[in-house]
Amino acid sequence: MKTLLVGYKAQDLFEADRRGERRPASWLEGDITCHTLDIYHCHAIENSSCGVKAVCSPHLPKDDWDLVKFKTGPKLMSGELSLDLLQEIHLLHPRRFELEFVGRERDRNDLLAKIKDDPDRVRDFSAVWPASVPGGQKLMLTSFPGCFCHRRVDDGGLALAEVVARELSDSTPFNSSALKPFSILDMGCGCGLVGFLVASSLSSSRQAPGTNAAAPHESTIRLVMVDSHARAVEAASLNAEKLGIPAEVILSDNGTPAQMDCSFDVFVGNPPYYSDYRIADIFLETAQRALKPGGVCYTVCKNADGLEPVQRRYFPEVEIIRRRGYAVLKSVKN
Repeated sequence: MKTLLVGYKAQDLFEADRRGERRPASWLEGDITCHTLDIYHCHAIENSSCGVKAVCSPHLPKDDWDLVKFKTGPKLMSGELSLDLLQEIHLLHPRRFELEFVGRERDRNDLLAKIKDDPDRVRDFSAVWPASVPGGQKLMLTSFPGCFCHRRVDDGGLALAEVVARELSDSTPFNSSALKPFSILDMGCGCGLVGFLVASSLSSSRQAPGTNAAAPHESTIRLVMVDSHARAVEAASLNAEKLGIPAEVILSDNGTPAQMDCSFDVFVGNPPYYSDYRIADIFLETAQRALKPGGVCYTVCKNADGLEPVQRRYFPEVEIIRRRGYAVLKSVKN
């Protein structure tokens, strides 16, 4: 029997035996594939020795599935992402479907009520919304359910983009006749809000007088974007093409490859605050490796008290810039 698991994590695939020892769950039978949207969870399943294949992709793998099991609930994913995945499951036409809902029965019924009247209706859950920095062009960004801040501008990311765009405009010798290539690394990029706003602003500042501001962005700016979420990578790749801003978009849960060490002028990141700042530590370790000597690291958080000590592990000096009720932390690599 071919089974597809959707919404499950590595810990869901194990149970304790009578002696309290951890072993693969008894219901894991047959040829089982577990789909994940985050490469971190994919790697966790691959390394768990539970006998389950793992695949990380923005959409569910198409195959002749005998059974699809879907685990969801308000604390596991947004309602819109649940509906999107339910629609994808329906379009796979599995022989059998099982829903494991974690939450109140009322919430489960509310979710299913949204599709029961017209289960064959195919809905588009993507969103297009505007973002800009002062003096910069308005960019129309696309996001998908599962992306960070789907359907809206994240205020922290916007604060970060505004500070970085302003500082680069003030410090880069834009009037030079021989502009050197300038490289930006956007980690935890989401749909690309920060990286695209900064690159667009920098490109406009470098525009030669009398040229078309709407023309494709010059290759003097190198933009690399990293995220662990497959749908964020999909959205950022789509936005790069749509906006005409060349970008290399990487799916990764451990930063950039070694060949990119010491190759960036600017690092920007809006790290998650949970997990005792362990993810922020990955961001900042990557920044320290990836930046050239003299390169600048910018991160953002609501309250600098938690993130600043982490940033000081990698950069001894940290300047705090206030913007939109957020703290942008700036450090220069020695």
